Amino acid sequence: MDQMKSSRRKFIRNTTIATAGVLALPDLLMARNSVLGAAEKVNLACVGIGNRGGEIIAEFAKTGLANIVALCDVDMGAPHTQKIMAQFPNAKRFQDFRQMFDKMGNEIDAVSIGTPDFSHFPITMTALSLGKHVYVEKPMGRTFNEVQLMMDAAAKHSKVVTQMGNQGHSEGNYFQFKSWVEAGVIKDVTKVVAHMNSARRWHGWDTNIKSFPPAEPVPSTLDWNIWQMQTFGHDYNHDFVNGQWRCWYDFGMGALGDWGAHLLDTAHQFLDLGLPKEVKPLKLSGHNNFFYPMSTTLSFKFPKRGNKPKLEIMWYDGLDNLPPIPKGYGVQGLIPIFRRPAPEKLKHLS
Repeated sequence: MDQMKSSRRKFIRNTTIATAGVLALPDLLMARNSVLGAAEKVNLACVGIGNRGGEIIAEFAKTGLANIVALCDVDMGAPHTQKIMAQFPNAKRFQDFRQMFDKMGNEIDAVSIGTPDFSHFPITMTALSLGKHVYVEKPMGRTFNEVQLMMDAAAKHSKVVTQMGNQGHSEGNYFQFKSWVEAGVIKDVTKVVAHMNSARRWHGWDTNIKSFPPAEPVPSTLDWNIWQMQTFGHDYNHDFVNGQWRCWYDFGMGALGDWGAHLLDTAHQFLDLGLPKEVKPLKLSGHNNFFYPMSTTLSFKFPKRGNKPKLEIMWYDGLDNLPPIPKGYGVQGLIPIFRRPAPEKLKHLS
């Protein structure tokens, strides 16, 4: 038993410091009641194995303590899934996560979910109901209702450990912000400005569209119905898949949903923000009934929290929508892909 606990702690430590900021199943193993499998490795099933999902799996593999027993993806024959399948030739393969659980549920200890945001909810809820530990990428769900139901399920299945991944939670800025708040360096904050102004996938698209893009033949390797999950009802088009889903109201959450979780994460946690009392759009340009605006400015107002004052978050996205530069900011201007100034240019700020 002591060896098992040591192995579990080693897995947690190795995974937490893994590159790419993957917060991989930090306490999943500690909550497990069953005996560990061969070589005391965690039997991990991976749902979503291409693109970001593939990066997550690669980081788990680097620890040497995760036994990848199943690979599941709605497009197992796509080019972006080939690398991971070749890396784990002995893992059983599935296109439907429900069949995966039905056929080998007893062989699975934990599940990593690296699928599009809108499919996090059904996969996570199924895994929790079966007593499987879960690592799911940010954002946890697509709607407030989904997130609340997932939180309730995690509380109900208290012996199952759950983790929402957020790269910022395992990088230096997280611990710096935390220590500065605790030391009183950051205090009495009344305004936070966050921006993400690099080009998004839909920038340049025709904003006067009157319908979804036309139906195209479904690739022979893709299970289009399972890809849609609870959004079922759309005809296949290449501008829906492989990241393109982020721009559509029916599938994604735009630039804020993609990047807000990273940029606002530490401020939200260590300033105890909770939910805003008011959300107001100040700028929405280049939008329609189908996909998100080309540029967005949003105001989020938060009430007092204990001894912390009222606070406003200003969010900017869009190529033509950089935030105003505060006096004394230390750089001459902001560019869409912001790079930190060289150290010598920061000396006058110290």
